[in-house]
Parts: sequence; C-alpha cells; structure tokens
Amino acid sequence: MMSEPEPALGAVLPADSRYLNNVDDIVRCLKQLRDRRSNLSMRIDKMEEIYQCKLLDVGEGSFLIEDVQPRSGIAAIQQSKQLSLSARAEGMFVFIEKTKLLKIDAERGIPFFELKLPSSILSQQRRRAARFRLPLRVSASGAHISFFGEEEISGRIIDISAGGCRAEFDLPAPWPVKNDDSFDNCAITIPKLLELHSQAVIRHFHENKHSQKLVCGIELTKMHVTDRRRLEHFIQTISRTTESD
Repeated sequence: MMSEPEPALGAVLPADSRYLNNVDDIVRCLKQLRDRRSNLSMRIDKMEEIYQCKLLDVGEGSFLIEDVQPRSGIAAIQQSKQLSLSARAEGMFVFIEKTKLLKIDAERGIPFFELKLPSSILSQQRRRAARFRLPLRVSASGAHISFFGEEEISGRIIDISAGGCRAEFDLPAPWPVKNDDSFDNCAITIPKLLELHSQAVIRHFHENKHSQKLVCGIELTKMHVTDRRRLEHFIQTISRTTESD
C-alpha cells in the first residue's frame, strides 16, 4: 500500500481523493495538469529541498518536465534515483510518490527531462482545463485548423485550450467525420501569432442549427516539443486578455 504524501510537498489528503492505477486514467490526469499549465513541486531522493518545475507534455510511458527552479535542481536530477512530485491547480490536486529520470534532452538549447510514467498516482479533480475564446481581432485574422488526409478539411477556430480546441466547419451532410476519428497530421494557424502541427482526435461534434455548420471538439494528442511550447506560450498570452468559458 502506498504511504500518504509527505507534508513537505504540501500534499494533504482531501476527503474525496483516490488512487489512479490504470494507465489511461494516469495519462488523462497528467494531461489535465499539462493543460492547466501547472507548476509542480519536486523532491529528489527524499532530500529536504523542494524544487519547482513545469509539466511540458505526456507521452506513451513517460512525461516531460522543464523549467526546474532553482537551477541547482538540474544537476540533482541527473544524479537522482527517485523523484516525487505534487501539484495543485484550479481545484485539482495530484501527488506522484515515485518516478525516475529516463533521459535529459534539449530543444533549441533549453533542457527538458523525460520521467517514467508512474504506476499509481493520488488524484483529486474538480474542473476541466480552461478554454479561451479567441479575441475578435484574432479570430478575424483567419484563425483555422486543417486536417490532412485523403482531402484537406479546414475550419474556423472558436476557442482553444492547451489540450485542444473547438472549431466550426462548413461541410455538407452527411458529415465526413465521427467521434474518435484520428488524424496523423493537423495544423493550427493563427496568422502572425501561432502555427503548429499535431496529431488530433475528434472528441465530439454537433450541428449549429443557426449557421448549419459542423462544430467539433478536437483534442491535440501528440506534437513536437517546439510546437507544445508555442501552444503553451500562446495560451498564456490570450489568458491575460480574455476570460475562460
């Protein structure tokens, strides 16, 4: 049985907390932390000092952290045998009791660290990631998402989060997409502000009866670290100027 989180990490067990042991549930939970742009508290080999870092992305069997503070933590991670992390964000609490470093990499000279996906985490969740409606001046510039397959399908982006977006498509019925359709390559383009490529999945869709257009909820499932950082920076920028849904 796992021990309770250590007080030094600020991990006090809420009454409705539970342990997640299923890989899909763990990945989903960590992606929510990613989408909330959460800061994590990290302890290395049960040392007293607590470091801060950010969760950059979640992959198959691992997750990425970056921006370790203070910087002395970078050398400590390289020598570590065991890491523990916790995070609180927008009614959400997560505690990872044990993980380990898999490798260190860098993109454009900025380091990031790949950690092993834990087999179990403590989790309390209340909210989804905030979505931000694009400001009119941004939307009017031609913000769109395109799927590349047998034919290219493009739609206007309505709102966006660190994990996906909602977009409106001018498509004839019957609709050429359905729930859980996946695309190996899609592109988000917001002129002069953001351009990135990602894998994507259609999570839900409905017809806008007023405009007779198809509105899709899209999850951005996998992208290069460079594109992930571009998206995170863009979300941080618009979050300062618009209210979440």
